[in-house]
Amino acid sequence: MHVAPDWWGRGVGSTLHGHFLRHLETERLAVGVLEVWERNARARAFYTRHGWHPDGTTRPGPANTPYLGMRLPL
Repeated sequence: MHVAPDWWGRGVGSTLHGHFLRHLETERLAVGVLEVWERNARARAFYTRHGWHPDGTTRPGPANTPYLGMRLPL
């Protein structure tokens, strides 16, 4: 999920996140899974505020910085 910087702080990300959670519930999925770039502290903080937790997984990312896996149990 990406929100243009001009729209940060206006609730757009939280609205998109809410739609994603409703999709998971509609599909009766028990957990949400995502990856976030380790250097993106803003995104990591956003997901943490919304209840996501690191799951210990990583994979290579750009600029020698990994992507970190996160999960949200429903």
